[in-house]
Amino acid sequence: MTASEKIGAVASTAETVPLPVSVTSSSALLDARIWLELSPWRISAAWSLVAAALAAGLGEVSRTISPQALVLLFLLADPLWGSMWGGLSTPKALPWIRQTIRRSRPWLPYLAPGSPAAWLFGLHGPGVLSILFRAWLPSVLAAFVVAFVIGTPAVWATLAVLGLSIGGWLHRQVALISVHALHSLVVVAIPWLLALTVFGIDSWRGAHWALALLWTVHVWGGNHHLERPGERVGLAGMALAQCGISALLIVGQVPLALAVLGILWLATWLAIYRGQSLVSAQSSWTAALLISAAAISQATF
Repeated sequence: MTASEKIGAVASTAETVPLPVSVTSSSALLDARIWLELSPWRISAAWSLVAAALAAGLGEVSRTISPQALVLLFLLADPLWGSMWGGLSTPKALPWIRQTIRRSRPWLPYLAPGSPAAWLFGLHGPGVLSILFRAWLPSVLAAFVVAFVIGTPAVWATLAVLGLSIGGWLHRQVALISVHALHSLVVVAIPWLLALTVFGIDSWRGAHWALALLWTVHVWGGNHHLERPGERVGLAGMALAQCGISALLIVGQVPLALAVLGILWLATWLAIYRGQSLVSAQSSWTAALLISAAAISQATF
């Protein structure tokens, strides 16, 4: 056997043999590792919560909700709902979970090695069902516990996110389901409307509902164009949303905010004109989101 063949054999063995992990690697029953996913300046559920607070008025928010409830609301809408969505839309993006499953040895008879149930749940390898059981189900349970503490609207909102996450899962088998549309609802519409409800604001009042809907369309269009730059439908969605937001601010008589938004949105269309990726414009979208939300609280509707 040549040296290169020996190296290849060692590499193959390393891939099939699970790496040993110390028993001190975790001190928790439910191990939640938190990290910054992608750019922290892109529009996310956390920024949608901030936008909802600005739209409701920071003074009103401070009078109607405690800091502890705000923390719970953030934990629910951003990391927990994010785990629910990501666990179904990209269930195999958890390499260490797969290694844990390979090391597991079930003690129940019907899950013994070689049994049909063991093959079904992926106990002989990184099966999707076992990954969901280990990584997705705990986040769902934790989300409903936090939602129950916040109140009934949070429970219903969590059920809605669960349904949209299942839709994200079905997108893997049914191409007609728009994963970008579902994602924009989880990122903008549901966190925004839930936050307004918790703040004691009528979330279905015309201005609030319209702004949340328009930004949901904007996020859908932006994400669609980022992943499919050859299609124009995403650009049409962003243009429609920006025109709608502009009209809303004109009716609300807040022209100064509209001038600032025009400058921020210019970065998007300059990038398109130059043939550049819209990744560089994501931070300007977030800034525009917050400014428009703050303007709505000052609008004369």
